[in-house]
Amino acid sequence: MYIIFNKKTLLENLLPAMGTVSTKNTITTIEGVLIETLGGTTVRLSTYDMSKGVRVTFEALEVIEEGSYILNAQRFLQIVKLLGGEEITLKVDDKFNGTVSSETASFSLYALRGEDFPTLPELTGKRGFAVSSSVIRSRIARVMHSVAEQDNRPMLCGVFFKIEGQKMEIVSCDGYSLSVCSVSCDIEDVGEEAGDKFSFILPGASLNELTKILPDTPDKIRIMLARKHAVILIDRLIFFTRMIDSEYLDYQKIMPREQTIFATVNRERLLDGLERANLIADEKIQGSSKSYVKMSVKDDTLSLSSTSVNGRVYDEMTCEHTGEDLQIGFNCRYLINNVRASSGEEIVLAFKSPTQSMTIEPKEKKENESFFYMLLPVRMTEA
Repeated sequence: MYIIFNKKTLLENLLPAMGTVSTKNTITTIEGVLIETLGGTTVRLSTYDMSKGVRVTFEALEVIEEGSYILNAQRFLQIVKLLGGEEITLKVDDKFNGTVSSETASFSLYALRGEDFPTLPELTGKRGFAVSSSVIRSRIARVMHSVAEQDNRPMLCGVFFKIEGQKMEIVSCDGYSLSVCSVSCDIEDVGEEAGDKFSFILPGASLNELTKILPDTPDKIRIMLARKHAVILIDRLIFFTRMIDSEYLDYQKIMPREQTIFATVNRERLLDGLERANLIADEKIQGSSKSYVKMSVKDDTLSLSSTSVNGRVYDEMTCEHTGEDLQIGFNCRYLINNVRASSGEEIVLAFKSPTQSMTIEPKEKKENESFFYMLLPVRMTEA
């Protein structure tokens, strides 16, 4: 194989694929990037960690000799970044000796046969939908903070998508907080099997990588659903991931409906106060966090306080308060994540008692979008 790349073009296509390279596996081939020539000057890169993957097709400057080989992805990327010049030359001989060079510098590395790369799942689906890249990217970001990293209920380690006509609802829950984001937008039905209703769960780890790839533009991407995989088509790049095969929890049943205490507060002011409180609340004692932030609502004042072995913090701000006075405790980091994910100048905090969930919603409702956050309190040890 003998290919001459434009360095900038190669990096633009190699970098999005790096998020699906395995770094913790004994299988050497999935630590690599599969480089294939497809005729003419067309080249295809593929990475796959057995759960999610990327396949991207682009044009090289010149393909002198065709071939299909696997190179260690991290090493290849580091080499390409460090080489000077605008052109990168890649050669692999029949003894699997690879050479990456530019101008007067060159690196040698060992290649593997392209045939040894793991078989990719079928990158097609009979049903799917198309939606604006920026719309789905921004809405995923609103719920990622409440995806569980580890849980014996697999569905909580993912994000639930429900599409009905022109409405998309995205939900996550980690057992402590619940995030629900709904948006009405232009959703186009695509695929052989017609239908305007879809529901599926994608792993949080996969969505972390997908949001890095999705462009913040109104251009539409296509999401196709196969039997076990979701395939996302972004121009000439294909991102694919295994879906979580499970029923999602009935989140409508756990959303509080009869809150009686309400506090409307400036979101940025609350976030600033929580960040200060977290300096104390986030301190660790013998390897575990022992502190929390106490929120008090009285008259037209909302106060935050936290105490640990190393200090104490107190902060107060004005709010619009209706209902009884209240003192309630929260994990400060969880509360920060929920407030930061919300939007609008002012948000409404709704409570019922110190032992029941708090909800967060915007004061100003939008016609085509809504968000809802729910957070469980912690048991306070002080009066």
